[in-house]
Amino acid sequence: MIRNVTGEGYVQLVIDRPEKKNALTRAMYQALIDGIRAAAADAQVHAIVISGRGDVFTAGNDLDDFRARASDPQPQPSAGLAFIEALMDCDVPVIAAVEGLAIGIGTTLLLHCDAVIAGDSACFKTAFVDLGLVPEAASTVTMPLHLGARPAADLLLFGDTLDATQAARCGLVSRVVAAGEARAEALALAGRLAGKPRAALLASKRLLKAPWQPLAREALAREREVFAARLRSEDCRRALARLAR
Repeated sequence: MIRNVTGEGYVQLVIDRPEKKNALTRAMYQALIDGIRAAAADAQVHAIVISGRGDVFTAGNDLDDFRARASDPQPQPSAGLAFIEALMDCDVPVIAAVEGLAIGIGTTLLLHCDAVIAGDSACFKTAFVDLGLVPEAASTVTMPLHLGARPAADLLLFGDTLDATQAARCGLVSRVVAAGEARAEALALAGRLAGKPRAALLASKRLLKAPWQPLAREALAREREVFAARLRSEDCRRALARLAR
């Protein structure tokens, strides 16, 4: 369900589950982790492009996974957060190509990408509070840092939806292109990076991350603990049951 396509100096990781709006399962997160780590270890890879199949980026975490973890007396660690950690550890530049829906972790993962190209039909939403949950993926640090405190509150507390133009205005998105053109534009950027000295590219990304990365890791740990507790809350159980009907 994750297609790994090698290009000239870059790798494409395609979220390929269109029948479920590209919602992410544990196995898909692991495939993304494996793809990121393999790309980072490959001296020929200068960039990673993450996209979704069709006209949807991803509807976020598969809710069946949340339901299973909420009812399991000994739940497995979050596969989604392991994927975010892989992104945080990756020194190879990551470019996201977003078409259509980018929900939940589909939005928060973008905060760990180096460029985000959005088709003009893209929309971004995080509904954690509506599900009785709290933000994840270190977004309580990275979102105020990248977008500002007010836009972060709009997304993470109020659950507002941003269109592509609004997302570009507040800094979540690097640039907006015509619907259906996001992947082509992302691959063109990856091609530009492929022509640059790899060691300098990776060292520069490490330097860019250095000031805020420790804060993000601390936030990830705080969020992980509270998220796990909220997942077992009655608020969350009711919300997940309502969405299952």
